[in-house]
Amino acid sequence: MSTSKPDQPFKEAVLLHPFFKGMERGTALSLFSRCKKVTAARDETILKSEENRTGLYLVIEGEAEVVVKKDTEEVLEVISGGGIVGLSSLYSFMEKEEVDEGVYASVEVRAKEESLLCLVPYSGLKECWKEPHLQEFLLTETSRRLQDIYYSLSERVGVSYGLQERSTILKRVKEIMIDNVKTVDSDATVQEAAHIMGTYRVSSVVVLDHSGVAGILTERDIVTRYIAGDIPLAGKVKEGMTARPVVIDQEEYLYEALGKMLDHSIKHLPVTAKGKLVGIVTLYDVMKANHIGTLTSAHKLEDRTFPLVKINTAIESIFHQLWKAHAPVFHILDVMSGLLDRLYKRILNETEEELLEEGNAKPCSYAFYVMGSAGRREQFMMTDQDHFLVYEKEGGRFDDYFRCFSERVVKKLEEAGLRRCDGQMMSSESAWRGSVNQWEERVRRWSVRSSEDTLLKAQNFFSFRVIDGDGQVQKAFEEALERQLRNAKILLARMAQVEKTKPVPVLHSSIRSLLGLQRKEFSLKKEMLFPFHHALQILNLSHGNLAGSTLEKIAFLVKKGSITPAFGEDLKDAFEEVMKLNMEMKRNKKGDTVQLSTLTTREKESLYHSVKTIREFQNMMLSHYSLA
Repeated sequence: MSTSKPDQPFKEAVLLHPFFKGMERGTALSLFSRCKKVTAARDETILKSEENRTGLYLVIEGEAEVVVKKDTEEVLEVISGGGIVGLSSLYSFMEKEEVDEGVYASVEVRAKEESLLCLVPYSGLKECWKEPHLQEFLLTETSRRLQDIYYSLSERVGVSYGLQERSTILKRVKEIMIDNVKTVDSDATVQEAAHIMGTYRVSSVVVLDHSGVAGILTERDIVTRYIAGDIPLAGKVKEGMTARPVVIDQEEYLYEALGKMLDHSIKHLPVTAKGKLVGIVTLYDVMKANHIGTLTSAHKLEDRTFPLVKINTAIESIFHQLWKAHAPVFHILDVMSGLLDRLYKRILNETEEELLEEGNAKPCSYAFYVMGSAGRREQFMMTDQDHFLVYEKEGGRFDDYFRCFSERVVKKLEEAGLRRCDGQMMSSESAWRGSVNQWEERVRRWSVRSSEDTLLKAQNFFSFRVIDGDGQVQKAFEEALERQLRNAKILLARMAQVEKTKPVPVLHSSIRSLLGLQRKEFSLKKEMLFPFHHALQILNLSHGNLAGSTLEKIAFLVKKGSITPAFGEDLKDAFEEVMKLNMEMKRNKKGDTVQLSTLTTREKESLYHSVKTIREFQNMMLSHYSLA
């Protein structure tokens, strides 16, 4: 850290700081003449703990973090440009008759990045203390800081209590698994495996070979593949087992086990530790360890006897349970997406069966896709529907069947709690269903007629993810899209131009300074999430990547060298922070407008960093199209 005399550029920057801005000009210049210019490199200590302070430090550029060191080190606050270091010492300063020896402080302050600060000495502050703007400003800042501290403290107490009382869904798998797991060799006969199941009264055995876990054999496998199938009971286990089964590490949480079971429609999970089999956990074990009502509802999502009208309550209950248990954001998204996928599949199968019972058999294969937040695996609550349908053949009877099919699907989804899309982007609309050839022509028209309506459709469409249907139809459809994408440069450029008109908010200084500029709220969805997702989508499409969740698309850009691994991590952190805030607001039914005054200092600073990262990423995308 170095201290020097102020120069003219520094003087101009300092006088724009909220501390000086509004002060009578003569007083401001007089006080500034006593100030010093301070520069600090990244991670450099600005103020040591347990040493006297000689004044307040105004952060002009960069960021400083306040750190307390006891048994461990903890960052209490991050102070950005426009902020002040040393407010906690104001009381001691006002009590002292003489301030030449300084004011004691117990925390350390260091530069989080290369920083420029202005030291306002207490001696000069004492002389200007009666200046009205100065008193009002310091009182406001100190009150706001105190409010943030109390809010943060109460939040920590709440979290601490919540951790003691939290749902057992955050227990680890090893706490409930059966460690005396029954196994058979892959060359054993199914009769030997059945004998083990009967003797020990278990519903499955894990199959081992020279490499470790080779498969799993359940009672259901024996019935469907051996007794009802064409494999003789004297046949080997490896002929009818489920090979390469889904496994889970013993250190993972129960909600992760639940998520895997729901995603893969299974009831048994072999448990491993460092790749070796150590136990097994079943759906019954997970249900027994948690709130039976909630998890039973989750398990019944695909059961036609479970009323659709009860699904919304069940889904919300599971989300609130995961949130209360402080589950990580990405795990919440995984679990909730898995549950909603099961709902979609249930309704698709249910509708097919109903039409068949009415004598209206499916005339050809299809693939059903979701878009928007569901397509990105980010639909954590029952919001609205965004989906489309692709089918194998076209013509009168095919179109008639899938019109009827789609209308029933939309109605059932609505009954379950997913409201109809305001923009009518649903398969019940003729514009959102069709054959592979019709879809290819539709996307081609979007590429050559880039109207505002077309661009809106394209942004939503290209976040697609297949839910269920025929693999060949899916393959033909996505190959058709890849052909069109090679000729869609104009479409992508127009999509990028639209994003240029919707920049992520610029936060040049701390959130506190932003409030001084009258910016008290913003839309989390329109000003942060949409620009982030659109930039991510456009860059992925420009590199030929059509599908994937948000994390998968970030990983794709890292692999392509479009962004660095370090920036990829920053981007994931920023997205997680924004999504966490989004979940909190949705949970409390507060819409998507963030009132900055309701956030703690730590939340504001975290949000500031997220905004900064997302804006940088948006500019990367614009630079790709020479629009930055």
